[in-house]
Amino acid sequence: MRVHDYVLKCVGFIGEGARRDSSGVQGDLCATGFFVTVHASSLPGRAHVYFVTARHVAEGLEGREGIYFLVNKKGGGTISVPSSDKHFYFHPTDPAADVAVIRCGFAKGMDFVATNINDLLTPESIREKNIGIGDEVFITGLFKPASGLDRVMPILRYGNIAMIPEEPVQTELGYAEVYLIEARSIGGVSGSPVFVRETVAVEQKKKDGTTVVFHGIGESHCIGLMQSHWDILPQEMNDASVNQNRKAGVNLGIAVVTPAIKIIETLKRPELMKSREAEEEKLRKQMVPGMDSAERREPEPMPFTKADFESALKKASRKKG
Repeated sequence: MRVHDYVLKCVGFIGEGARRDSSGVQGDLCATGFFVTVHASSLPGRAHVYFVTARHVAEGLEGREGIYFLVNKKGGGTISVPSSDKHFYFHPTDPAADVAVIRCGFAKGMDFVATNINDLLTPESIREKNIGIGDEVFITGLFKPASGLDRVMPILRYGNIAMIPEEPVQTELGYAEVYLIEARSIGGVSGSPVFVRETVAVEQKKKDGTTVVFHGIGESHCIGLMQSHWDILPQEMNDASVNQNRKAGVNLGIAVVTPAIKIIETLKRPELMKSREAEEEKLRKQMVPGMDSAERREPEPMPFTKADFESALKKASRKKG
C-alpha cells in the first residue's frame, strides 16, 4: 500500500569522513535518522528541530571526524544539515533505551518534513487508537547498495507488530522496553522511524438486523525507531535457546523497535528544556521593536511538518469550481 511522501521526506542519512567539493558533501553513509520538532513555548510559529537516531549509531561515531547528516535539497541535489550541538543526548534514566538526539539548525533549501513531538505515539495514545498485534508497520531508511548519488533515496520496508511485551526484553543493550515487529531489518536502517497504520473498524447493519464489522486502514503514526534484529547461527535455528551472532548469524526476521515514548522522554531532558528556554529568551531580545536592525535577527521559518504536509495535500486534492 502507498505511503505519504512525508514518510520519505522525514528522514536523513548519517555519514562520516565528509569532504566537500563542487558537487557538495561527500562521505560514507552508514545509518538513518529523522527530524522531530518541539514547539517553542514562548514564540508562536517557531520550533526547535532535532535529529533523532539510535544510540548505538551515535556511540559508534563518537570521536570520529567529519560526521554529517544528509537530506535532499529543493530543486535537486543534496545538502548537509548543520548541528548547533557538539554531541548527542541519550535517555536521561534508561541506559537500555537505544535513542539519541541532537539539535539541528537550518540550511537554505533543505527539503524535509519533520514530525512534531506531540505526534509521536505514547502507550496511552496506542491504547486510544486501538493499535495492537498484527497492525501494519513500515520503516523508512538507508539502503546502502543504492542510497543515491545526486539525491537521498530511502528504502521502504513493511512488516507488522509481532509483540508488545508487558515486561523488558533482553537486547544487546540489556533488558529493555521495546516493541517487536515482523520485519527483516538490514544494516543502514538503524535509527529509522517506524510507522504503524491504525486499524479502523466500521460497522454496517444488514437487512436482518445483524451488524457486520469491516476493518480498514487508518492514519499512520510514528511508533518508534529501528534498533536492531536477531541473528543466530544456522545450526541453532531450531533450538529453543539461542545466542545472537552478528558476524555469522542468520536474520530471524524479528526486529527490535525503541518505543517513541523514549524519544519524548529524551527530548524532555532538563538540560535540553533549559537550552530551549535560553534560545527563546535570546531570540525575544533580538526581536525587540526599535532595536538596531543590525543587531536584530529575523525569526527562522518553522520547519514543514507532517500536519502541514497533510493540510497542503487536502487543499491540492479539492476540486476547483
